[in-house]
Amino acid sequence: MSGSLQSPCDNLPSGNYHGRIIEQSEKSNQIIVLIKDRLFRLIMEETVKLPMGSLISFKVNLDKKLEKIKIKNSTLNFEANGDIFRWIKLTKKPSRMEFLQTRHQIIRGIRKWFDQQNFIETETPLLVSAPSPEAQLFPVKTDKGYLITSPEYQMKRLLVGGFDKIFQISRCFRDDENSPQHNPEFTMLEWYRTYQPLEKLMTDIEQFALHLSDSVKSNLLSKKIPLPPWPRKSVSSLFKKHIGIKLDGYETANELRKKAELSGYEKLFHDLPDSSKLTDSLAYEQTFFRLWNYIQNRFSKSTPVFVFDWPLPLASLARKNSMRQEFAERVELYVNCMELANGFAELTDPIEQRRRFEQDLKNRKSEGRETVPLDNKFLKSIEHGLPECSGMALGIDRLIMWLCGTDNIQDVICFTEDEV
Repeated sequence: MSGSLQSPCDNLPSGNYHGRIIEQSEKSNQIIVLIKDRLFRLIMEETVKLPMGSLISFKVNLDKKLEKIKIKNSTLNFEANGDIFRWIKLTKKPSRMEFLQTRHQIIRGIRKWFDQQNFIETETPLLVSAPSPEAQLFPVKTDKGYLITSPEYQMKRLLVGGFDKIFQISRCFRDDENSPQHNPEFTMLEWYRTYQPLEKLMTDIEQFALHLSDSVKSNLLSKKIPLPPWPRKSVSSLFKKHIGIKLDGYETANELRKKAELSGYEKLFHDLPDSSKLTDSLAYEQTFFRLWNYIQNRFSKSTPVFVFDWPLPLASLARKNSMRQEFAERVELYVNCMELANGFAELTDPIEQRRRFEQDLKNRKSEGRETVPLDNKFLKSIEHGLPECSGMALGIDRLIMWLCGTDNIQDVICFTEDEV
């Protein structure tokens, strides 16, 4: 059996190839073969009925002729085997395989950068006895415990034990998160520096983004990374700029809503659920984020922006700003109107940390959510003395989306929740 080659994409250079038969013309001796993520048309010298899905290997000689053709017939239900088509290039858009090949380089580049900065890579458990109690998080429960929403608590215990510069690339799990920007299972980069300000970790992101831009060899990274420093904006300045509200940081939910209504933004609350049964802090959070989502969608899509000084009710595990006590030393990085990273100048006071955890449990209860156990091992650990430190968590899937210029997380992960 022999033949010649035609290609709707790029011509194959001489060499040996392995692929899969995708289609065969009923009236001619042409077959369409998938090689990696590209389709090629082969013209056979003789007409042979070939089962769709069969594996094919062949050699292209210098005259673009096919030699040494071998076919392994498929016994599968070809139409039901969606994995054959999952990574294929059918449009002008890059194939999923191209995104995944670039993903490999990006993650390798991240590890190289942190290694060059003398960080130690850690591997903490994915299965824990107590998850984060924060009301906005939906941990995945198993019969053995919970899958982590972040490696934060265990990494901080390492800091208590004497580690000073650590990073981790970890699988994380958050139920009830599924959208073009979310998948319930995702990959997070988290790192900590002791005795360093939060600004240092913001600089880390700028530097390793430039490192990736220079070191990753992929046509998908044609996007030019803006040179640092990237803009730094306070939450209150963005409230003033985009909706004309003076954010003091100590408002109640009702006071914040009244400010918004006086500025003409009452429509943002028309479908907000009744908050009368919620705790004050949870009611504030829901009101704030109705306004914040509106503001966030007005960010520049060309330039990343760090947003700092978040109101204290949204402090999470960040400490108070010593200069502006009504705000917390928390920062978020936004690219393409999408949150990419979240960092804290870490709270080290064990009494305040326990108080916040207990408030989180009250928030969950007021919303009718299932309670979760507190991580007493973590709380006990920081009683021994968590050193002054700053930490940052960054979504790797979203980083790859940004660098590769796609707005759908499905492009950059092997399988979404719906595909497994």
